[in-house]
Amino acid sequence: MLLKTFILVFDVILVSVALTLIQTVSPWFSFLLTGLFLFPILRMSGLIEDLDEREKAIDNLSSNIALAIVFLLAMFYTGMRYEIGTDCFISFILIPFAAKAIFSAGLSLSRKQSISIIGRTVGLIFIGFAVLSHGSSVTTAIEIIPGVAILAATELSKRCKYFGLSFLAFIAVATLVYWNNFDRVTMVMVYALFVIPFSFLFVRSFGKE
Repeated sequence: MLLKTFILVFDVILVSVALTLIQTVSPWFSFLLTGLFLFPILRMSGLIEDLDEREKAIDNLSSNIALAIVFLLAMFYTGMRYEIGTDCFISFILIPFAAKAIFSAGLSLSRKQSISIIGRTVGLIFIGFAVLSHGSSVTTAIEIIPGVAILAATELSKRCKYFGLSFLAFIAVATLVYWNNFDRVTMVMVYALFVIPFSFLFVRSFGKE
């Protein structure tokens, strides 16, 4: 479990740094993303412990889900006739990676653990962005409300599955907010990064331990 957590943290940091450098310095920093293949190569080489049968099944399932999302993105982008640019490239990396990480980690853990880790992470990201964007201000106090609501829904849904309906409400609100902005790839990417974890949390809330 410790190794899996380390790999997940490493991948998240790598993707975050790479995407920041791609947007602020040069698109050539996209080659940093090849680092995502580091641990699979080490595992295939026998340098780190291989996955057991259950972990392999979860890894395959999460990979198939990520692949399905890539196909859906491609069809949606084609239908919307987006211009292919850096934002499209980033979305094809970030969205499937987020989906794989969420489903792989979430299905490997118990119901309460997966809801706790994923829900808290999403809520704290909301709060973190608000604080970093506006510092200590009234605007920050307003913008952290969604993050606080997500944290509250996370804690409550661990205790009672019916509070998992809150995540369905979050999806509905996100859809209303972003629906008229789907002409921009960036908005589609942000919407997807909200909906994927909320969808998982909704389903997992009603699942068994």
